[in-house]
Amino acid sequence: KCQDPCPFDAENDQDGDLRCGDIDSCPYDASGDMDSDMVCGDVDSCPMDAGNDFDSDQLCGNVDSCPTDAENDADDDNVCGNIDACPYDDENDVDDDGVCGDVDSCALDSENDADSDAVCGDVDSCPWDSFNDADLDGLCGDDDSCAWDAENDADADSLCGDVDSCPYDVLNDVDSDDVCGNVDSC
Repeated sequence: KCQDPCPFDAENDQDGDLRCGDIDSCPYDASGDMDSDMVCGDVDSCPMDAGNDFDSDQLCGNVDSCPTDAENDADDDNVCGNIDACPYDDENDVDDDGVCGDVDSCALDSENDADSDAVCGDVDSCPWDSFNDADLDGLCGDDDSCAWDAENDADADSLCGDVDSCPYDVLNDVDSDDVCGNVDSC
């Protein structure tokens, strides 16, 4: 006479885990809810992930490089977006100005165009001079004692040529005849 190993289980241990279906919490899952999430593996979309794809990105946590970040490291810098200060900037604010490169108008200029001339400091020949050497004398306005005088006070009278009524007369029309000394015959 044949003895039934599972007398109360009509399928006789269908999953082959040596537990009869009537006492098996997962009668069709031989692994028996491997991730302990109370969902049997045969119906668990993520049988090895107790969080069952916590971030809902269609990747189970056991194979997801960023199991709590649905973007999965969008900028490929090996830092998950939920802890990445700049989730869309793979250089993570390379100029360290507190503005992520993907939204930083001057991504390589930590001063963010300090002189407000619409030229970022990393490519601006005069990053602190909004007029970018207006007198074209090779000196930026922030370093040029006469920013609007290309000859930089040619007569050395301490008056820049752009405000000196006699830019080539050190005595500035000493005889007050309205003719500068450098062209005054008397």
